[in-house]
Amino acid sequence: MIKAPTSSPLAAAAAVLVVVSAWGADATIETTCRDAGAGDRRVDVAFCVRQFLAYEGAAEADTWGLAKTAVLIGINLADDAIFDLTHGKILPEPKDKKAEAAMDACVKAYDKVGLAFAEASDELRARRYPAAKEEMASVAPLLQRCDGGLVKVGLPSPLPRYSADCLQTTIIGIAITNLVK
Repeated sequence: MIKAPTSSPLAAAAAVLVVVSAWGADATIETTCRDAGAGDRRVDVAFCVRQFLAYEGAAEADTWGLAKTAVLIGINLADDAIFDLTHGKILPEPKDKKAEAAMDACVKAYDKVGLAFAEASDELRARRYPAAKEEMASVAPLLQRCDGGLVKVGLPSPLPRYSADCLQTTIIGIAITNLVK
């Protein structure tokens, strides 16, 4: 009688390791986001998890790596806002000089947002956590400057999603940085 080949114990162990590793990566993201939310109630844990799961390499990151990933997400958000503003994807061309100046100020503000996140990335890499948090904290006033400038000239803010996502990314980045040992 011929027996069907059975799996080797080594193959079974490897399969278990792959499954556990994959589960562990998501658990690290979820746990870190949950811990960040416990430290700062403004953290949207579901948003945090979604952003990291969508970002390549985040699943393998530890807490320090997730803090660095948060600022990279912030840089991407700022770049996306600038692209959409400068390529007419959000608002039609400004109709007067005041509107044009307000749109230009928004582009400059989001450029500074991207720069603040980039500076925070440098500080995190150097493990200068207070300086990194200070850079991230500078994002909120820049977002307010953009949105407020548009409202002053009678334009609704075309960037509510970018503003909200950048602000939430800032909150997450600071909260996760607070978790780094």
